[in-house]
Amino acid sequence: MSGFTTAEIKKDHDIKNNSKEDLISKKKIRLKELEKKLNQIEKAENSESIIHSEKEQLLSELIELFLEEKGKAHILSTIINCRKIIKLATDLEKPHLSDKFCNYLQEYEQNLLDSNSKEEEEYHSVQTLIGELKEIINVEENVAPEIEHIPIEDLIGEIDSDLINMEDLANQVLEEHAVEIKESIKSRSVLRHQSGKATENHREIDIELHIENPGDLSSKEYVVINTIENSSEDPIEAAFIQDIIPYNYEISEITLNGKIPEVESNERMMKNGLEHSWYVPNIEKDDSIEFKYHLKPRISRTIVLPLKDKLTIIKTHSSIKEGKEKGKNKKIDDSSVFDAFLKFVNSFDTLLNDVVLEDIIPIFYAYEVEERKTKDFPSIKESSETFVKWRLNEMPPEQYSIAEYELIELNKLEELKIEAHKILQQDPSKLSIFKRRNLKKRQKRAQEFLEKMRLI
Repeated sequence: MSGFTTAEIKKDHDIKNNSKEDLISKKKIRLKELEKKLNQIEKAENSESIIHSEKEQLLSELIELFLEEKGKAHILSTIINCRKIIKLATDLEKPHLSDKFCNYLQEYEQNLLDSNSKEEEEYHSVQTLIGELKEIINVEENVAPEIEHIPIEDLIGEIDSDLINMEDLANQVLEEHAVEIKESIKSRSVLRHQSGKATENHREIDIELHIENPGDLSSKEYVVINTIENSSEDPIEAAFIQDIIPYNYEISEITLNGKIPEVESNERMMKNGLEHSWYVPNIEKDDSIEFKYHLKPRISRTIVLPLKDKLTIIKTHSSIKEGKEKGKNKKIDDSSVFDAFLKFVNSFDTLLNDVVLEDIIPIFYAYEVEERKTKDFPSIKESSETFVKWRLNEMPPEQYSIAEYELIELNKLEELKIEAHKILQQDPSKLSIFKRRNLKKRQKRAQEFLEKMRLI
């Protein structure tokens, strides 16, 4: 009996000891779990504190950038920065700041709408003018002519109109209002970074003459290079680029980082030039993109047109295209002969006098020009290496004058001269009848070429 009791007591004691150990163990586990949770809470609080601090810092930087872009009247970048400021101010529970920048946002979004509206009006006015001038001049694709009207009384004051020498007046106006030969493009870029910051840059980029092999003009080309670099730690999420190429240059090719762009640009003919707009995503740190425009110069023309009580000035440009004479019709065997055609039509219901047309010829070209007319009204031509001036008188309504240019690159002129002389030196008597006939035709064309280009 006593043995049983002792055993029971011992068993009970062991159970109590085990219960205490389990309790202690469970307490330790709970303490560890509690400690772990406390650590997690502490880390979360620290992380939240860091995020809060980073947001405060970014907000401060964005407000500074906003004021900078706003001061430069950069509408689009100001709007992007403003939207990010509003989001951060809302996250940081700063309603007064959020409300303030909501007002800014409303103001600048209206400014953007107004700016876009003005650009659309300009675009449509260019299209309207092209339609009107097509009755007077040949308007090429991707060329927007300009027109200007000057009241004669603004030029001569109180002088009696009967005493005006219109020829002198037209020459004076031509000097002061001639078509502008621009040697740079206008470029605008808006860069939106991953942080939400946006910057805008407006600049002019020079058009450069590149000669790959010095002394060899055949390696020349006109190019303009627009490079966008990301030198910051903040990746660029999106780049909007807008380039305006002046009309006195024709675009022959565009490359992006040395390749044909995979996406097309949006094109618009504006008053200052042909606008190309591009969207490029993702420019990483220390990365860059390069747009390269390969250009060809155009012939630029100014027309001074006396009409009643005003002088009308028309400015336009004409591309230099590959010569129309190919194969058997070519004067000599060469692909370096180019053509340009500039037409003027009297679409007015009156006889025109003292009309002046001046054509500016790009450098590096020798040229010959002929005038074609519907009727034999008087015209006088003055010329130099760089320009041709026409004066038209007694030009009846509905009649036209077309200046037909044949141009040769100067670097090819000597080669063509040598080739033409070689053709002329060949003896046709030693050839068969068929070959003799072909050679005589080639010799005739070679002789015509040398005479036309005044090389003999």
